[in-house]
Amino acid sequence: MSQFDQQWQKLTALARQAPAEHDPALPPGFATRIAARAVAVPSAGPWFNFERLALRGLLAAAACCAAAIAYNFVELSSDQTDIYATGTADAVIDLLDIS
Repeated sequence: MSQFDQQWQKLTALARQAPAEHDPALPPGFATRIAARAVAVPSAGPWFNFERLALRGLLAAAACCAAAIAYNFVELSSDQTDIYATGTADAVIDLLDIS
């Protein structure tokens, strides 16, 4: 039997002998508080405010970009219909026609 197996057998034998009661030295809810602190996100730190403002700035910049794209798309779509409707799309060809 390997050393690990021997230690494992010894540990399981000690675990079987342990009482089923909880340890009276630990206050009620101790494990719950420890688990809650382990998953809690710290709200203080030197970069916390910067990160919060950076996220807001990123969202504002994305909204401005979307608005600019929408405005340009509307502007370009209305310009394209006017150019092809009036026949001025061939103006450059007429200007460069040397013959």
